[in-house]
Amino acid sequence: MNEQKVFIVSDIHGHYHALKRALDEAGFDEENDDHHLLGLGDYFDRGKENKEVFEYLYRLEKKGKGTFLVGNHDLFLLEFFEGDDDRVLFNIDYNGFQTTLESFSGIRYEGPKSLPLMRKLILEAYPELPGWIESLPSFIERDRYIFVHGGIDGSNPYWRQQNRRDFAWNYQSQLPGVKNKTIVSGHERTPLIRLREDSSRKFQDETLSKPIEKDGKIFIDGYVEQTGRINVLTITLEDKL
Repeated sequence: MNEQKVFIVSDIHGHYHALKRALDEAGFDEENDDHHLLGLGDYFDRGKENKEVFEYLYRLEKKGKGTFLVGNHDLFLLEFFEGDDDRVLFNIDYNGFQTTLESFSGIRYEGPKSLPLMRKLILEAYPELPGWIESLPSFIERDRYIFVHGGIDGSNPYWRQQNRRDFAWNYQSQLPGVKNKTIVSGHERTPLIRLREDSSRKFQDETLSKPIEKDGKIFIDGYVEQTGRINVLTITLEDKL
């Protein structure tokens, strides 16, 4: 059986060029039959290249070269399409959602009155977007790994039955792992995890944003909106994605 080299990223947050640069440096080649991209969620918000991120990931998925999980920020778009404007306004104010709406719609956000037109323009330009987000799984198990955006409560033998929101919003550092498995997650920014453990370190220290591996868990969110870094974790799987 041929093994598959998997390139794992998370928390792209609308930074297409940073994503491409990181994948190029890691050696990802979409024409290589043994290479596959795995995204752990949070593809949108904060950065300004949201539609470029989506177009790239969607194309890879259609080619069979990419597999993508859902993150909490991706669910914000579903709330937008469902017309939950109270949540939309909250996410605009606190979660960088304005850049996503402007990128996909091509117009500036000018307050709540903009939302119906933005919704119409986005659905016209990207009719596949809501269904794509709905289709994204919450976790994937392969070999000795479990991949998730947020976290899994390993103390619960029925953790696979967690609801979608918990998989996307949980913090794996606060939860027990799963015996004989390594959990790979995003969501928690690696610089902030390290600073919690050692507040004397300087945020400018580039090593803060590198992946963290401990206690059967690997965290890979490099906090791209502050550091400019998207981590790429590469592993080899016998059980292909």
